[in-house]
Amino acid sequence: METACLRFKFLRPLNWILNRSLFWKVGFIIGVCVLVNSLIAFYFFTKLNFLGRHLEQAPFYSYKTLVQEGLRLLQKEEALPPDSPRRLLLREKIRELARVGLKGGTFEGENGLTIQILRPVTYPPARQALQRILKHPEGPGVRAALETVLSWVQKEEDRFLHELENLSRRLGNLYILLFIVLAVFLIWGAVGFLFMVKFPLDRIAGQLDRLLKHGDESCAEDVEECVVKHYAKDEIGVVAEKVNELVRYFADLAIFKHTIEEDQNPEEVYYRLAEVFREKLELPVFALYEVSNSQNTMRPVVLSQPDLEVNAEKFFNANLCRAKRTGHVVSSLEYPGVCRLFLHPDECEHYCVPFMSGGLCIGIAQIFLPKGMATRKMKHIKEKLRTAERYIAEAVPVLEAKRYAQSLREQTLKDPLTGLYNRRFLEEALDNLVAGVLRRKTVLGILMADLDYFKSVNDKYGHDVGDRVLRETAEILKKNVRSSDLVVRFGGEEFLILLVDVRSGESEKIAEKLRAAVETHQFETPKGLIRRTISIGVSEFPTDAQGIWEAIKYADVALYKAKEAGRNRVVRFTPDMWPSEEY
Repeated sequence: METACLRFKFLRPLNWILNRSLFWKVGFIIGVCVLVNSLIAFYFFTKLNFLGRHLEQAPFYSYKTLVQEGLRLLQKEEALPPDSPRRLLLREKIRELARVGLKGGTFEGENGLTIQILRPVTYPPARQALQRILKHPEGPGVRAALETVLSWVQKEEDRFLHELENLSRRLGNLYILLFIVLAVFLIWGAVGFLFMVKFPLDRIAGQLDRLLKHGDESCAEDVEECVVKHYAKDEIGVVAEKVNELVRYFADLAIFKHTIEEDQNPEEVYYRLAEVFREKLELPVFALYEVSNSQNTMRPVVLSQPDLEVNAEKFFNANLCRAKRTGHVVSSLEYPGVCRLFLHPDECEHYCVPFMSGGLCIGIAQIFLPKGMATRKMKHIKEKLRTAERYIAEAVPVLEAKRYAQSLREQTLKDPLTGLYNRRFLEEALDNLVAGVLRRKTVLGILMADLDYFKSVNDKYGHDVGDRVLRETAEILKKNVRSSDLVVRFGGEEFLILLVDVRSGESEKIAEKLRAAVETHQFETPKGLIRRTISIGVSEFPTDAQGIWEAIKYADVALYKAKEAGRNRVVRFTPDMWPSEEY
């Protein structure tokens, strides 16, 4: 209808009316109804007022009474003897009656009769007749004069009655017109209510009922079939548009969920979520992390910008992340400076949403926002963040299912015997670890450790005792370094310890501490307690090498030198141990 109204110019006023507020449209109907009925009532009032004034001002009713009184007096006079003195009195009364009829006034008749003439007669024959009576109140001419006046009175009365009859007939027609007008407006109002209020509300209620019964998936295939069509831009149109926004919102969520369910792995789901953040929600800067609760680590899966700088400390100790640790949204919009790990507190705000599943955090969305009070007060920013949380809630069960499918792969990143990270994990995590060290301009200590004469343990006590020695050695190493440091089973009885953010030269002291802890530890065996020793080679990155694998090789060279020197000792790498330029 709106399109037709815009296409044809003569229908544009209708489009303008349709787009007015319900208040004005209903008010227009009521106003027109009141106006029409007021005009009809005013017409009734004018006619009745006219009749009232005409009746009030018409003299014929008073004159009719006056003439009838004159005829009665004349009849009494004629019945008296000619010489009766009362005849003179009656004639004088008739003369007074004629004078009042000509000039107006009050006539006092017999038996308390009072006749008041407000307006003297203007009809000439009647006035002449009254004048004759005034001059000659006796004789046969009096009756003729009174009958002349009475004839005028009867004509006036007939005319008035005829006019009253016409008015009564018109009033009857007006009653019918009034009924028709009221019926038209009642029908108009009912039709207007049906099309402007009831039918649109029924469509809206039906759509909401459909969403409640069938969920958002009912509109996923064809959103436009679920849209409420209401062309007027009134209050109902506003409600319909809000419902349509809700329908499209849930349909988008359903499509998003169906799409990510068919993705191959969690990484694709994260990238799909990133597209929503970037394209649909217009959140240009963000980072999506995946959390491994078994390893207490997290890794960035998606960075909205390749050069986006994030804090790597939490990668190897996920509990450093407040959102992961608490399971709650962490936002500097509500509490500035809430996260001490955030690298850009003076440049932007952050909003971190945990991906919660079964009471565990499996991921984090970190959204960067412009700095300032304006951002905190912008309603549309808060709406975008709430929508982002909704998409995250839809993605979490899919992510958990796909993570579960990859659980076997994650298990391969840990050594099942010692519970330490294995070499495969090291290869995946090393780049992020190195990037953090270089960004912070600190030192990464590298310790390559190997149990001395471990083969003899297996040969003498059996592999069960050998496995126990390996497990307890792993525990000793983990207990004597920080939680932020990384202990890796590099192979067989060889361990790699990465010391994060140590001072230059401190790695050798920590290595000596580890060597002493292993040397003093007593291992239980079926044949009694035994002691073992460990040899450790030490290097530091980037002090000793520009490449991380080169530094690890140098630590291995230092370990070889420790073995050559008699074992159970710590040896710090020096350049003369590896004269070749290539490692």
